[in-house]
Amino acid sequence: MEKLTLVLLIGALIRFLLPTILPSLPLNLSSSIEIATPLTSFKSLKEAFYYLQHNIDLYDGGVNHHPPLLVILLNLIDEYLPKRLGDIVFNGVYTGVDLMIASRLIHVNKWYNNHMSQRTGKSIQGFSDDMIAAFYLFNPLLILTNISHSTLCFTFLAITESLYQLVIDRNVARSVISMAIASYLSFRPIFLIIPLLGLAHSLDSDWQTVYAHGIALFSSACGILVLTSSVMTESFQFLDLCYGIVIKFNKITPNLGLWWYIFTEMFDFFTPFYVGVFNLFSVIFVIPFTLRLFEFNHKSGKPTGDAFLAVVTSYLWLSFTKSYPSVGDLAFALSLIPIFKDTIIPHCKYHFLTALVLLVALLLSPIFYYCWIVLGTGNSNFFYSINLVWGVVHGLILTDLVWAKLNYDYIELNDVPADEVSKLRLTQI
Repeated sequence: MEKLTLVLLIGALIRFLLPTILPSLPLNLSSSIEIATPLTSFKSLKEAFYYLQHNIDLYDGGVNHHPPLLVILLNLIDEYLPKRLGDIVFNGVYTGVDLMIASRLIHVNKWYNNHMSQRTGKSIQGFSDDMIAAFYLFNPLLILTNISHSTLCFTFLAITESLYQLVIDRNVARSVISMAIASYLSFRPIFLIIPLLGLAHSLDSDWQTVYAHGIALFSSACGILVLTSSVMTESFQFLDLCYGIVIKFNKITPNLGLWWYIFTEMFDFFTPFYVGVFNLFSVIFVIPFTLRLFEFNHKSGKPTGDAFLAVVTSYLWLSFTKSYPSVGDLAFALSLIPIFKDTIIPHCKYHFLTALVLLVALLLSPIFYYCWIVLGTGNSNFFYSINLVWGVVHGLILTDLVWAKLNYDYIELNDVPADEVSKLRLTQI
């Protein structure tokens, strides 16, 4: 059996058999604030199914924050199949979603290596197909996200499909439509359209058509999804409960993010101002990432920049500044980073430090939360301190990737000999 087939098979079995053997596992995991949020929880999705099947307004009571079309589609499984069979079908659907993501990442990895080989004139191999699949399928954080049946998995699929359609099929239309679906499911990916169109521009010299058609199609797709949802629910109430909650953060619950503690302590008078500041902070760095990493030819004729890296760093930043983050957000970004194996990763300096900080955050987060909520021997400061450490992990990865890319460009532009690279010490002025 080929290594890739074996990796896909084992990854599929883990995701399918565990929740099938332990049927209560998805609902139990969806109660963990590290794995699920009010916007992605399978428990709240099941509540939405109950509302739909009993002709109750989907958004009555403010419990459901899932977009209407997702609830209606998944409800077909819950309503028309016996409970046990329906649970098994859900396990199969989520398993299939992750397998599709892994297969798309394999193709994106091949494209990136070929693309960078053509740009630099050097042979760039990268990781093998089975390794790229393994980085995604065997990531324990992504396994937990999948087994908990978090709806975040569908967002990951839409983002991955958007990248696949752009770099493999060179179809900007299908790419922006996929990103519109991701935005409809989770809202924050709406800002990824900026680096996505930058990547499309780097692949297509007709930039006016790329931006004009891309923005028009993206806006139209988002509009169609919203209008269809309003027709299905006979109101626009879902806009506030699915997307307004992300912007206004009016459901303050503990999570891995940096928002909840600050707005718990904030005076009501100042809340609107800081909500605006936090939202602006979430978006504003996407544009610099896109511009600084935009691909172009230096005056010496050598290429610089990496538009695909701009997409990854922008996603990392959005994960860091998200109002309702979970471990799956960072885990998905970590599954994209191995694609840069022979270009940027060799110049990263903080692999070990980042891994240690990540491990500390993952180990102490559930312990401190348990001490605070269950034992009552701690307080919210304990848990929030780990949230800050979680934020440090994002900061380390972002700074390491960007600085490594600047080092890589310097080496390429100045033809630094291979034996001198390890001695190179650069400082930005």
